Amino acid sequence: MNLPRLSAILVLSGALAACSNATQSLPATGLAGANGAVADGSVASVTSWHNALHQSPLHAAGCFKASYPSTTWQKIACITPPKLWYPPRESHPKIGQSVGDGRDYSIDVAPHIISQSIGSFPVAKKVKTVTSSGCCGEQGLNSYTFQLNSNFFASKACGSLQSCAGWSQFVYENPPGGGQGALFIQDWLVPTNGQGLPSCPSGKGWEFADGGCVQNSPGGVNIPNVAISSVGSIIETGVAATSGDSIYMSVGKTEYGMKNVQNDGITDLSAGWQGSEFNIVGNAGGDVANFNAGAKISVNIAAEDGVNSAPTCPGNSGTTGETNNLFFIPAPKKIAAQQYPSIEFAMSSKSGKTGTCTVAAAK
Repeated sequence: MNLPRLSAILVLSGALAACSNATQSLPATGLAGANGAVADGSVASVTSWHNALHQSPLHAAGCFKASYPSTTWQKIACITPPKLWYPPRESHPKIGQSVGDGRDYSIDVAPHIISQSIGSFPVAKKVKTVTSSGCCGEQGLNSYTFQLNSNFFASKACGSLQSCAGWSQFVYENPPGGGQGALFIQDWLVPTNGQGLPSCPSGKGWEFADGGCVQNSPGGVNIPNVAISSVGSIIETGVAATSGDSIYMSVGKTEYGMKNVQNDGITDLSAGWQGSEFNIVGNAGGDVANFNAGAKISVNIAAEDGVNSAPTCPGNSGTTGETNNLFFIPAPKKIAAQQYPSIEFAMSSKSGKTGTCTVAAAK
């Protein structure tokens, strides 16, 4: 694995929740009626419910679930994340590559710091099937991942290792067939000199892989298998805080969440998170997600940075090594302002057009 030298500094976190089989309710303090939410099942009502859940962080470490219209988190059992590795990109995008392995847009708010980033799919037309294929991941029909990834960043987790940087991913892994998916965080230490790291820090849970060091969060959340045709109902969120990083995923009217127990101690996400990539790609090992002909998807990434001015949207700034078979196309010329600064771009199974990215300040 070859990685470029790093100029931008980003920080993301790693190890999550200690897992408990006990059921426990955590009220989302002060959320009753938040944003004028009305339990009528409308799109606006469900959106307000989702926003209300995120206005108050998880109050304790562990795994949780909430169902519309309730804003009370129910504690559920955590699972052990699958031992699948999602390596970072190569030095340069591969010739002829459509989306992924470095060829992607990301939201960039530097020099400001992100406390949470939110990925969604405002447009999902004629998305019928997806198959993950390649050499080293989970191949098969309806196998894919949603990845919300950081840029590479200077991290104290490297310790005495030279030419080392941190990199983290908020991952939802959907396995082939009908098995349950998994929501978790994966952290990496990656080489910045193109030669690979000589070793991994001892006693810290790191495992050597792809020339770098990797570890999953100690816990994950089981989510019922999500058909790719439902991609338009998905919202994935990563949150950074010194009290512990969290990952959320909304599937229609059900929200899943997890908070770690290590107080942001793996890579210190909350100290320097400045940009995020979000997309649908293959399921591990650098594999590709192959969509059906005619598929068209737009991707929106929002980032809370406390400033609310328009972000930038650099091209070829993706960090994951996984890909899909879609092509970038022109983005909407104007996108609706959200609660946080955001970007939007679009992808299609048809090639031949020039991709663009649209940015918006917070409303």
